[in-house]
Amino acid sequence: MPDWVMNFFGGFSIGLANTIWKAAMGLIGGLLGTAPQDFSPDTWNFVEQTLYPWSLAIGVSLLNLFFIIAIFRAVSDLHHNITLEMIIEAFIKIVVANVIYLNLFLLMRLVLSIASAMVGEIFTTQNPDLIVDEMDIGSTLFYLLFGIFFVLAAIVCSFLMLLTVYSRYIKIYLLIVLAPFAVPALIGGRETERSFYAWLRTFLLSVFEIVVIALVMVISFQIIDAGISVFEGSGLLEEAVDGFWDALNALFTMIFMTASVKGANSLLARAFAL
Repeated sequence: MPDWVMNFFGGFSIGLANTIWKAAMGLIGGLLGTAPQDFSPDTWNFVEQTLYPWSLAIGVSLLNLFFIIAIFRAVSDLHHNITLEMIIEAFIKIVVANVIYLNLFLLMRLVLSIASAMVGEIFTTQNPDLIVDEMDIGSTLFYLLFGIFFVLAAIVCSFLMLLTVYSRYIKIYLLIVLAPFAVPALIGGRETERSFYAWLRTFLLSVFEIVVIALVMVISFQIIDAGISVFEGSGLLEEAVDGFWDALNALFTMIFMTASVKGANSLLARAFAL
């Protein structure tokens, strides 16, 4: 069908919605495989050279403080005697903590690179257009009735997904700065160990959240591109309204895709009990 007919029946709103959607998906697709150190090199250098050394100095001081707290706690526990095993465990923990401090930044950078490489292997699908290629009575009716909602959905969904991807980088920068504060909790006893494991879980969730987002987007693109057959058969009435269901499918897939992207972090947490 000629383009002018598509524009006449589809209206300007559908073309605008598709333009917004394609632009947002292109921007998000470019960010998915970008490691935090490449997302904003200046910010990464500021975190690495200014904020991280500052927090590392405080963390090392806290390491000694937590070690002393663990010793006093063991001494004051009159129900249990200090054994050789307890002393060996305490020294093992402080050695492990020092080894972690020496390699902490390199380990975090390695994990970030692994997540980016995984996304690069997954996200290879081009996002499809939201416009239905075949105009019929159904698609024309959909465009006339819901064109404005299509534009609003494209704007809101694009903004929410961009916000989710962008905020992830800020969270990772903050978690890197907070890492030296979490390590001393390893040697403070069973109660304080939970602080380190809480930071570790949060860091892993924030890092690999982008992998789940990439999977959500690839699957959603496939659904939009392939469509969902609501009617079966080859009747004239069914063929006349196929376009309506194709367009509605694209709209709802866009909305559900945004909800899935927003819930990627919680889904990952539930799936792996993090």
